[in-house]
Amino acid sequence: MEFGTLTNVAFAGVAVFGVVLSAVAVLAARRVRSPRMVLVASGFVLLAVQGIVVGASLFAGGADLSFLLFLCAMFEAAVLVVLFLATLVR
Repeated sequence: MEFGTLTNVAFAGVAVFGVVLSAVAVLAARRVRSPRMVLVASGFVLLAVQGIVVGASLFAGGADLSFLLFLCAMFEAAVLVVLFLATLVR
């Protein structure tokens, strides 16, 4: 399998997994009504958005790879901040 195809499949998998985790976390947040669970659901939504944006950019083929790497780093930093805030909320 070509490396570019493998990368597209990997980001598509991240997007699908992020959407599934987001849906489960949103359902759990609606049931539990906890601010912590809302933050966790937000982190999963960010992962899904990252997978969709980066995967679509790779699939279209027009994006600069250094920009995509920067974009991934920003999404991952945002996820880490949101999940850290989830540990602080009571």
